[in-house]
Amino acid sequence: MNKVLFCLLSAAVLGRAEDAGAPVVTDRKISVAAFIDAGQLRRGAYVEDEGAGTPETQRSVFMNRDGIALIYSGTLHSDLHMTIGVGGLFWKPFLEKKDEPQTKKINFGPGIAEASTQYDFNPDLTLKFGYFGYKYNPDAANLGEYLLRSEAYPTLLANGSGNGWVWLGNEYKNLGIKLTWDMLGGALRNDFLVFSDFYSNPVFDMSPSYVATFKVGKALELGAGVNLRHYIPIKPSATTPKADKSTYVEIPGFPAYSAIDSTQGTFAGGTLKAMKNQVTQFLDASGTPLVSVDKDAQGKTVYITSAGDTLRPSVETPLTFKAIELMGRFSLNLGSLLGMEDSTSGPFKIFAEAALLGVANQPYYFENRSERIPIMMGINIPTFRLLDLLSVQVEYFKNPWPDNNFNVFHDGLPVPDLPPTASGNSGPGLYESRKASGFYKNDDLKWSIMLQRTLVPGWLMDLQIANDHFRGQDQYGQASALPVTQAKSDWYYLLRFAWSM
Repeated sequence: MNKVLFCLLSAAVLGRAEDAGAPVVTDRKISVAAFIDAGQLRRGAYVEDEGAGTPETQRSVFMNRDGIALIYSGTLHSDLHMTIGVGGLFWKPFLEKKDEPQTKKINFGPGIAEASTQYDFNPDLTLKFGYFGYKYNPDAANLGEYLLRSEAYPTLLANGSGNGWVWLGNEYKNLGIKLTWDMLGGALRNDFLVFSDFYSNPVFDMSPSYVATFKVGKALELGAGVNLRHYIPIKPSATTPKADKSTYVEIPGFPAYSAIDSTQGTFAGGTLKAMKNQVTQFLDASGTPLVSVDKDAQGKTVYITSAGDTLRPSVETPLTFKAIELMGRFSLNLGSLLGMEDSTSGPFKIFAEAALLGVANQPYYFENRSERIPIMMGINIPTFRLLDLLSVQVEYFKNPWPDNNFNVFHDGLPVPDLPPTASGNSGPGLYESRKASGFYKNDDLKWSIMLQRTLVPGWLMDLQIANDHFRGQDQYGQASALPVTQAKSDWYYLLRFAWSM
């Protein structure tokens, strides 16, 4: 099938070339770009597994990686623009382990920098497809860009892009198609997008989205967008799995139980509301499960109490990755209002972005929309040519669940990962005790400072100091399930030297 498709595409291209004569390629450009990232996790934590225990504090962990890219671009017949780029990354596992030699060596990973083509129907209407980057908030240097980089169920925010492969910058890069239509003399830009997910489960699900950008004069820019995340599933059973761990049940007549330790709370009896995998984890005072699981004559799940009673779920609902996400933002150019020029003073702006990650509520985990609204505010401070950019951003996100993507990447389930008990079960009681102690409030507030300076033409320096959603990678290239900065006192810095020609 792939060979047939290739032949058809080749015939179409050659046919056009024959009809139009020899192809005329203009604006040929070959560029080479490279960078070096170096920094330290001054204080933080690193957890590889599900986070069963309290994360161990890490101090002064050296971070380094080097990358290179070779990019070719050109224009065919004045309206077809093509960009092809390949690159590679030298990287080292985030933490060394004494008895694991593979954590002490430098790894190399090849990749595609870009593979895209754009057709200009006219100056105001363009179509682009392939593998390319997209960024709708030009002022957001680190935090923000929630519409495409976040996950709704479970509610997760990202840092950089590519699941930990890119540390600095927040341009979303993926495989997709983009139709851009400029209206009102360029004051209104409409971006119609369909991206296929590369970096999160379910892989290859397609998400149609729309982003509007409206400029009011020279000082004010407004933006809004909607993303139908996972609304075109490649495999519906993966987008809405029927696993016990991601299926909500309500069971009338469930027996009462008392708290044994921090892993199990108290229940007075009646209708139990829980995830299906948790039902047999509730114990009596002797440590025996209150119910056992069985099947009835129709093959449906039932629960048998120690007294021999049969309990049937009155509600059984599988949770889904599908979500409608909304975004709104603004940017106010204070420098323009004050008559300042960016070329002499540097950018002077205040900006903000907020998103609703999942319009619909889902039972048990996602019953409160206010817990799915990240808010970012920032300011670009003028430095009068000392720096190209000085950006300060803060983010508030009252998410009560662990910022843990283990269930998403390892199990492919749309649920947050609860801390396991000593027996390995997913313990709501242990989660509740940690929540009551304020354990999950430590990461509500995030911040980032970005400094950028062009040293000489073609040579750029960036310095980022932050407590954000940064995740380190292990020896297999897998990003950590939990961010390395979780506590309020955690922070890191990264220095990048980048050059291109």
